[in-house]
Parts: sequence; structure tokens; C-alpha cells
Amino acid sequence: MNKLDERKKMIGQMAKEAGILEDPHWLERLDEPVPLWVVLDMLLKWLDRAELRDGPYD
Repeated sequence: MNKLDERKKMIGQMAKEAGILEDPHWLERLDEPVPLWVVLDMLLKWLDRAELRDGPYD
């Protein structure tokens, strides 16, 4: 396994552990293209988790 494949697997595993990637079968298909809506859905889930819930930061 080369370095790029290892990096892809690591990113996929991190996304799964963070709850962004819900279907474990995607880990076996990391090189396949995905529809834009799937990418946007993952980004929106990530943003929802990253936002502060306690009000303004300043």
C-alpha cells in the first residue's frame, strides 16, 4: 500500500469516527466519484458539529 492509499484510508476512517461518513461501505470505495450532494451533506454535518452552541465567541 502506498502513502496516498494510506492517507485516503486514514481520512475515511476519521470521517467515519466523526460521524460524517455513515455508510461503512464508503471506506471500500474511496476512489469512486461521489455526487456533489453527498459531499455537501458531509460538509454540512461537519459544520453543524463544528459550530459553537453557546453564542458568540467574542
